[in-house]
Amino acid sequence: MNRAARRALDRAAQGLFPAFEQAGPFAGQEATPPLLVDALGQCFEICQQADAAEAALPEEDVNELGSHALECLSDLGLWAYQLKLDDTRADLEDLALDVAQWVTRHGGRISVLEPVVNSLARQANATRDPAVLSDLFERALAVISHVAPGLSGEPGQQEPWRTLHFNGAIIATRIGVLERMNAAFDLLEGNLPEYCAAFYQEGLRETLKDSYSADVRETMRARLAKWTTRD
Repeated sequence: MNRAARRALDRAAQGLFPAFEQAGPFAGQEATPPLLVDALGQCFEICQQADAAEAALPEEDVNELGSHALECLSDLGLWAYQLKLDDTRADLEDLALDVAQWVTRHGGRISVLEPVVNSLARQANATRDPAVLSDLFERALAVISHVAPGLSGEPGQQEPWRTLHFNGAIIATRIGVLERMNAAFDLLEGNLPEYCAAFYQEGLRETLKDSYSADVRETMRARLAKWTTRD
């Protein structure tokens, strides 16, 4: 994490705090926006110190920091949703994606998916830039490979887990690089085989458009045949 993350958090707080105070009071609420922002600020400070240190953090510490930060960001995102602050919620989700990248870079495991997946999807939908899409694709694959063991089976995590794989495969298809498509499709088939036939059917319909190359189309067609011609 860096100072840009702290500045982004401060901007989000500038929108959240007045709206929270105007809409309140919220009796019995312990995880209020000011407390969550303060906790996040402490997390970011520790992360920044870890980045500057020569010795690597133990994986347990990386996991604890990442989990705490992502949980706080998820809670803040819910506050932003309840307070109808859509732009603030988007900013918080983008911060969650940055936290996830920090966790993967330090060899940790990600235990909160929804805000991370939301950010990936929104950023991908907002661009056609191949370089940006390539960066998002690499982030998606890194998140998949660093998800905490058993997380995909926990209640409330199955949907973002599926969406993460779908987004990775869609981004790869939009980029049009066959190696990346096959990497994303292999992950989809290995982790979510029950969704492959439906995904490839929709994918083939999409790639029939003129904006996709014949190689992309044939790759999608071959994957669909693999999952629809089985005995």
